[in-house]
Amino acid sequence: MLVHSKAINKLAPSDYAMIKREHKQLEKYLADLHDACACSLLPDYDAPDCANEQQTSCQGRMPSFLFHIIDLAGRHFDHEESIMLSRPKISENNDYFRVHRQAHLDIMKNLQGLADNYFSVTKKSNTAEVYRLFYGKIAGIFDEHDRQFDDPFIESTKQESID
Repeated sequence: MLVHSKAINKLAPSDYAMIKREHKQLEKYLADLHDACACSLLPDYDAPDCANEQQTSCQGRMPSFLFHIIDLAGRHFDHEESIMLSRPKISENNDYFRVHRQAHLDIMKNLQGLADNYFSVTKKSNTAEVYRLFYGKIAGIFDEHDRQFDDPFIESTKQESID
């Protein structure tokens, strides 16, 4: 999301403040997820040495992380779509808007799938691996979305303000 943060400077001040605040929340979420399980921060060869109590604690916290990201992302996407629809020449029938909205729906489906599959994954892997896997997937989902959709949209708002 750091790539995206440079592009949002030209939005309306209130939109800029909201997007910046939400990106900070998402970045904090990712940092918290990354650091939540001490075992996941250890090299692979040390992870089995984590105390059973620590692994159980980490397992218990993962569902909260997964449902929290679903909530954060859903609110962020709603705000982002509202901002898009407030732009001149953008409506729900606009091809770019429809594709962007579909990307949001796909991300929400992927995040919900992560939450739904959590319990089957934890039976097959150790907790540290699950945290590393989910952190990588969630960070990758948002980075890819920024590159494909958010940055180009925000760049287009810069061009509109010049016209």
